[in-house]
Amino acid sequence: MSSFSAANVKIRPKQLALILAAIGGFLTLILAYPLAQVFNGEWKLKQSLTLIENAYLDFNAFGLGFIAPRLGIEEIVPIGDIDIRFYSILIVMGLLSGYFLTVYLARLHYIANTIIDRLVIGLVIFGLIGARLFFVIFRWEFFESNPLLVLTEIHRGGLAIFGMMIGSGVYLWLYCKQYRFKFYEMLDILAPGVLLGQIIGRWGNFFNYEGYGPETNVVWKMFVPDSAIYYDVSFTARYFHPTFLYEIIPNFLLLLLLLWNYDKLTEKHAGRVFAMYAVGYGLIRFLTEFFRLDSLKLYFPEALAFKLGDFGPFEYLLVSQLMALMFVVIGVIVWMKRGKYLFLKKNLEELKIF
Repeated sequence: MSSFSAANVKIRPKQLALILAAIGGFLTLILAYPLAQVFNGEWKLKQSLTLIENAYLDFNAFGLGFIAPRLGIEEIVPIGDIDIRFYSILIVMGLLSGYFLTVYLARLHYIANTIIDRLVIGLVIFGLIGARLFFVIFRWEFFESNPLLVLTEIHRGGLAIFGMMIGSGVYLWLYCKQYRFKFYEMLDILAPGVLLGQIIGRWGNFFNYEGYGPETNVVWKMFVPDSAIYYDVSFTARYFHPTFLYEIIPNFLLLLLLLWNYDKLTEKHAGRVFAMYAVGYGLIRFLTEFFRLDSLKLYFPEALAFKLGDFGPFEYLLVSQLMALMFVVIGVIVWMKRGKYLFLKKNLEELKIF
């Protein structure tokens, strides 16, 4: 526990919501023109930032020139350009932003920064493992012939958010059980930070030209170059639904709603911030999946495929929609269940009230 008091936190969550709303409005004005240019196809996005061009490894520079002949290689080995992808930069930015928001909220619960530091390290590790495994399992036909791609192609995407939630959730439960923290209280503290990280990280789809929806001619349509056209989409198509934006905007509004009501939701109960997040995000993700062309699919056995009148054949379920609905159900159950318990966060005491 920390020696500081939550009363020392000068900016309350409701005020923070207003600040974030103002920042969001400002960024919208600043980015409106460049986004419009990219969406129209006038500007092409670079997917990475080149740190070193035409890099090479010179064994002589390290006094190791004698090793190269023994290895059967040249003394100067060309490496090529060394890049850092914007997708990776945004993932890191999302993690850091979520971390700082979590530390801020932890102070309201009389929990020290050092506790959050130790917790977040494990959450990130287990979350990334879970996110990658979840994606690989449902795209195994792509990785089966070359399993090494599971590790080497992660910079191009392929992290499933629901896999991250499963991996991180398991670690959080074990952590709380080991160190006797309240599981639902920790969920409340973490949920807004996770959502902020999702909002920022989702912009990686923008730079990667991925996560877009069907072809469209709506005003806000997004240009996609040939190099990013999915294999099952016509190469004559040029403009698509910017599905990543359909998820970012309502998620940002959900974040503001969580922070605006944070004090009220955590005043008497633990778990209700997470419950609102689970229901809200689950519904948002369920709806946006209708517009995605790259969704993970769970195919039925051939005997179970079916048609409904003129619709179909129905041969698969969208994995993310199924997980989103499960997330909504979990949120509803947690909301109802936690209403039966009075939580005194300063004393870490919980009383069943009915």
